[in-house]
Amino acid sequence: MVVRGRRLALVAALLSVGVGSSACKKGSDAQPPPTAEAEPGDDGDDDDDEGELEDPEESPYLDFSNFNDRVDEHISEIVACYQETAAKDPDAPDGRVKTTFVINGDGKVTEIKFDEQRSTLFHPALNECIDKVASEWTFNISLTGGDTTMPYTFDLEPGGLLP
Repeated sequence: MVVRGRRLALVAALLSVGVGSSACKKGSDAQPPPTAEAEPGDDGDDDDDEGELEDPEESPYLDFSNFNDRVDEHISEIVACYQETAAKDPDAPDGRVKTTFVINGDGKVTEIKFDEQRSTLFHPALNECIDKVASEWTFNISLTGGDTTMPYTFDLEPGGLLP
């Protein structure tokens, strides 16, 4: 009970000091904390022009996000391969080419595997062209320094890419 009595006395003393005192009150000259001013044309949103949030800083290591971004940068090369090979057939096939990229620790493509069983578009000349152009691509380095396998599906049709 002695401890409880001391606590109550301490609380009462603290409350009595604050009552009638200006120690806790804002003075008339108190200012709100400074805020960052918006740039002209900046509405304060972190959205980019397409309405999507901006990506955080890209990882220096190979991951699915930067792998897919890099493939997307080169997709016109794959469409060109399709146009030069399979799309020249009288009844041009369309479909999916399922691949697995093997990327070494330095980010170089060492092998591209084509999954013939799961692909709906199999064309040997197309696969050869994809292998040729994609083998020149470089990706981010591996976190472990070892080989990394990354799957990717190319959806192709005579007009370019499937919707």
